[in-house]
Amino acid sequence: MTNKIDVFAPSELARIRLNNRIIRGATDEGLADESGNPTEKLIKLYETLAEGGVGGIITGYMSVSKDGESMMPGMTMIESDERITRLAKVVNRIHEMGTPIICQIAHCGRNGIAGKEFNVNKISEETIERVINDFACAAIRAEKAGFDGVEIHLAHGYFLSEILSPHTNKRKDKWGGSTEKRVRIVKEILMKIRFKLPNYPILVKVNGNEIYKDGIHTEECVQISRLLEKCGVGAIEVSCGIDWKQMGPARGKVPVEMIMHDYPGIKNLSKTVKTLVKPFIPMMMKEASVDRKYNVTVAKKIKELVGVPVIVIGGIHDLKDIESTINEDGIDFVSMSRPLILEPGLINKFKQQKEQKAKCLCCNYCLIGLYNAPVRCYYGKVPK
Repeated sequence: MTNKIDVFAPSELARIRLNNRIIRGATDEGLADESGNPTEKLIKLYETLAEGGVGGIITGYMSVSKDGESMMPGMTMIESDERITRLAKVVNRIHEMGTPIICQIAHCGRNGIAGKEFNVNKISEETIERVINDFACAAIRAEKAGFDGVEIHLAHGYFLSEILSPHTNKRKDKWGGSTEKRVRIVKEILMKIRFKLPNYPILVKVNGNEIYKDGIHTEECVQISRLLEKCGVGAIEVSCGIDWKQMGPARGKVPVEMIMHDYPGIKNLSKTVKTLVKPFIPMMMKEASVDRKYNVTVAKKIKELVGVPVIVIGGIHDLKDIESTINEDGIDFVSMSRPLILEPGLINKFKQQKEQKAKCLCCNYCLIGLYNAPVRCYYGKVPK
């Protein structure tokens, strides 16, 4: 009989020593200053999470280039060597608390400020080569700043996600077509990083399933994961979601009141027009069920066929589900995002048996609030 794993015991992830098996998953904090540098408020947020008992922190996405920046305010940038000193301050403060911190790097593609100009089917090969180099340089900067590793964002409809997905990538050249061709861009990023940093921990965040019939699904996600393991990936985090028709990475209610109050293109409409628009919002955005552990099935399939640790995020909001995911489903680590927005001290509450379940209701107000302000729980706080 296999011994039960203590989810609160220290463990190793891709040569990174974590305090336990519960990771703070990457969350858009919106707390950089106007130039893209981390602020004291961002550091304080990470300190609060560290104090609250998370095993390790994966930062919110940081942009590898100017044209990869989010249209949301306050995205941290890692596109220049000038960022290293400021980012090192963040790392040092969190390391002082004994908590590892991993830097997530991303390019927002069409979902960022570049918008339609970054159409994966129209951009030149030269642009693709430049993005590959941008990611590699960003990883090198993260290592110089002292981050314990990097996570490359391959999910949620951002640029690399679009390249990987057959739903969005219709290219006929070496960057599109078969799974191997669509994975090529990530393989080249990994090779460039490995050339400079042969032993640096590299994680990837992947879409296990996409809502579209011609998107990535379980079998192909397993194939992608195996290809990336061969290229030196040290761990794989499994998520889902490619656009807002699936509520992106979110599950739960369509945040109608928050959309009316904060969503670009809607918030400035007259009250009369808003009244007419409001009933159609749930139809356009389609509510996604709040299933528990909704990415675990795919994560289990990946775990069966790869030799690196697997992390899963999504619908895991209580201690029972954390323990069953690790001990019964065989997944190595669990990451959490929305529950820790409301309760950054949740893991300590679990450990001390003060709480068994997160208070987060999956209302998704926090996702819409990011269009105008830093991340926080807005439930019950939206003006009518």
